[in-house]
Amino acid sequence: MNDYEKITQRIIIVDDDCSIRDSIAKYLNLKGWGVTIAGSAIDFYKNIDQKRFSIAIINPSLPDQNGFVLVRYLYSNTKVRIIILCEALSTESKIDGYRCGADHVLGKPLNYQELGAIVSNLMRRVEASNTCDGRNNFSVLSESKWKLIPDEWFLVTPSGKTLRLTAKEYAFISCLASQPKSIVSRTCLMQNLGYMQNECGHRSLESLVYRLRKKISPTLDTPIKTANGSGYTFTSVLELDG
Repeated sequence: MNDYEKITQRIIIVDDDCSIRDSIAKYLNLKGWGVTIAGSAIDFYKNIDQKRFSIAIINPSLPDQNGFVLVRYLYSNTKVRIIILCEALSTESKIDGYRCGADHVLGKPLNYQELGAIVSNLMRRVEASNTCDGRNNFSVLSESKWKLIPDEWFLVTPSGKTLRLTAKEYAFISCLASQPKSIVSRTCLMQNLGYMQNECGHRSLESLVYRLRKKISPTLDTPIKTANGSGYTFTSVLELDG
């Protein structure tokens, strides 16, 4: 593999511990790999929509979302190879990681030589896989486009499933659609939804988001992401139809 191939087969590291994250990035950069870092789930989703990656190294303990949700997303929607990096490695955490779709589950403190060997091995598998199917796609298999249909208040999923929204649900999704891949503050959302700026209003907003996520997915695994309690964002492509 030449230097260009190593740089284009990128790695994303998702960990809120900047010292560990930066240390891993420095080590992998010295080995010749292209590296992107993310300190939260929101940063991860923004990067995964904009760039292509071969490998993701994910710490499950993130500030805004459980890292295992990210692992399940990658496993279900991409060809990205996954390494989970746990704070405290246990049999339970290893089983959880492999069930979610991880290729390897490692613990801290990290053995960098072991990590380097694992990354090299996974990159060879990625290269072999892309050679076999004739593709050079290291991230999302197909762009996950959602559609919002204003006339009938429908939300259409990438699989073609059509969901009828209530007036409040439609207003909420419209707010997120107006600021694609950006965080919309709770204050702005509550104002647009007609909720009072008090504890009751906050509870109403949270209840609305929970019901909408449940409507989209029984597991609540949706592109509607919470940003540190300050607001919400829609991380997939959302198009207005009509």
